[in-house]
Amino acid sequence: MRFCLAAVVLVFGLVRGDQLCQPDGSGVRRYNGKPCASTTRYDDGHRGSCGCGPPGGDTPFAWNLNSLTVAASQKYFDDGGDKTWCGQNCGKCVKLTPTGGFVPGLGRAPSNLNPQIFLVTNDCPVQGNEEWCGQRGKPGSSQVNSHGYEVHFDLQNHNGQVVNNLNWDNIETTWEEVGCPGDLANNYRQCECH
Repeated sequence: MRFCLAAVVLVFGLVRGDQLCQPDGSGVRRYNGKPCASTTRYDDGHRGSCGCGPPGGDTPFAWNLNSLTVAASQKYFDDGGDKTWCGQNCGKCVKLTPTGGFVPGLGRAPSNLNPQIFLVTNDCPVQGNEEWCGQRGKPGSSQVNSHGYEVHFDLQNHNGQVVNNLNWDNIETTWEEVGCPGDLANNYRQCECH
């Protein structure tokens, strides 16, 4: 009986994630030396702040709703500036690697830790999103959101690509800019801000 109880405690301890990214000397969360980001998910029917939809309207291209795309926190979206349209980081790709953690009470541990590449097609503005996207400076400025992350990515989940396919629910990740794979790069060439 003691062995079974110990095994249950051990397994539960391995599944539990909470925030695995820890603050460094400047208060920025890192995991194994890499910068961390908070994530949430969203679903809207707009073309986004990088203009990824047919001209003359606000309808998005289908791929902008169905692919791995993100609305980046405003200070990342515009590389420290205040633009909410055609920010300097429109069209960049970021590799998000789950740490296994999440903000307690606001998400759950992912079932896998496989990295995924997302295309920046939208902005998560500070106004109205202060909790997650309220950083006051770009990455490297040690300005964090209310959960201690320098960057936040709001993941497009229109067809369940994040929650159902990846099984990500407001997870904590490490992040880095990477070159865009061919499909995402080709898609972005259709956007107004290209």
